[in-house]
Amino acid sequence: MVRAMCGAKLIEKKRTEDLIEMLGLKETAVQMAKVNGVRWYGHVLRRDDGHVLRKVLEFEVRGKRKRGRPKKTWKTQMEKESKNVALEKKDAMNLARWRVRVSEIAAGVNPATPIYRDKPASKLD
Repeated sequence: MVRAMCGAKLIEKKRTEDLIEMLGLKETAVQMAKVNGVRWYGHVLRRDDGHVLRKVLEFEVRGKRKRGRPKKTWKTQMEKESKNVALEKKDAMNLARWRVRVSEIAAGVNPATPIYRDKPASKLD
């Protein structure tokens, strides 16, 4: 689809990554991956404690790890992304709040900088 959008043909030997960058979709693809991950994370958190998805999420592997930096896990990445938009595990039960925060990830809004609509704009704007 990206090739069709750019009008590029396979014979031209252009890399798909270059075409995506040319269209300005690279950041969008990364954001959508984050959105889908956090959305699924909320879905799993809303499951019962006995559900297999919830058991897998909470599963801890016994034993020793190899030397070096610990591997990044999907769970820790999703916890980090959800904290970036001020979401906690308990918020997963409030589906309306979860959806609003997930849409903020999609829009690229940073809730650390609040927007006050009821205050008048400053004279510097």
